[in-house]
Amino acid sequence: MKGIRYITEGAALLALFVALLLFSLYIPVVGTIFQLALAVPFIVYTVRHGWKKAILFLVVGLLLTLLFGNVLTLPFTFVFGIGGLAIGMLYRQKQKRYTILLGGTVAFSLGLLLLFVGANVIFNVNLMEQINNALDQSINQSIEMMKSLGQDVKESQIDQMRDAFDMFKNLLPLLIVIGGVILAFFSQLIATPILKRTGYEVQAFPPFREFKLPKSILWYYLIALILSFPSFNIEQGTFMYVAIINIVMGLQMLVVLQGISLIFYFSHQKGYAKAIPIVVTILALIIPIILQIVRILGIIDLGFNLRKQLDTKK
Repeated sequence: MKGIRYITEGAALLALFVALLLFSLYIPVVGTIFQLALAVPFIVYTVRHGWKKAILFLVVGLLLTLLFGNVLTLPFTFVFGIGGLAIGMLYRQKQKRYTILLGGTVAFSLGLLLLFVGANVIFNVNLMEQINNALDQSINQSIEMMKSLGQDVKESQIDQMRDAFDMFKNLLPLLIVIGGVILAFFSQLIATPILKRTGYEVQAFPPFREFKLPKSILWYYLIALILSFPSFNIEQGTFMYVAIINIVMGLQMLVVLQGISLIFYFSHQKGYAKAIPIVVTILALIIPIILQIVRILGIIDLGFNLRKQLDTKK
């Protein structure tokens, strides 16, 4: 019976995966939403039947991708398959939700990185070169548009655009990690109700106000920030330069999350309406000065444990 069950469940989940794949490939805008769910069949199957059978499930999924899609879609199936297997195994081990999110992020990020490397090695497609060409084309189109509107295009404006696009290219590793976080989060979000329906007990995410980084993050952030100062004279475009700016930007985002979490914690302690911290978060994402204040709050909370002070006063 067990053998028949894992085959029938596998066939049903593979049919679901193929349907999601076809929707994501051939429906222009809505397809992006279906794409976020591509890892779900792999998650559910891994939770129910373990990683050994899940690897076979992935192999069959790759063959079906060739049958219903094309060779170029194989890497996408591989990325979502690896991410789904990792998240499914962590669910099966009954890990905490943030641990599952972290594991899924690592798996998806490695998958996306392999996608870049594989496109270059297997398909002879240099994605970085294509990104450079697309960015150069965007600059030229922006210049032409400004000229057609009768505006004078200064050399300083062109330099600013080029600097912004260069920064985008340098932050590509961080963007891959952010992509991994987004895919891991939405994969969990969609898979959770399905797993509950199948009788699997899923832990809830802890309240965001309880989100707290290790204190050591503050020291890493300060060291990386110091190394990014112009006085160290690190040449742009080098591996060291790219690594430092990605670490600084990544840690800055984490510190901002710490600050936002503190705002939610303070609001909860004071009994304020739930809308207040949400509005402050939205304003921080829009207005730079508020974002700076939130970042400072995150740094202070990491260094001096403001939450403990709030608990003491209460």
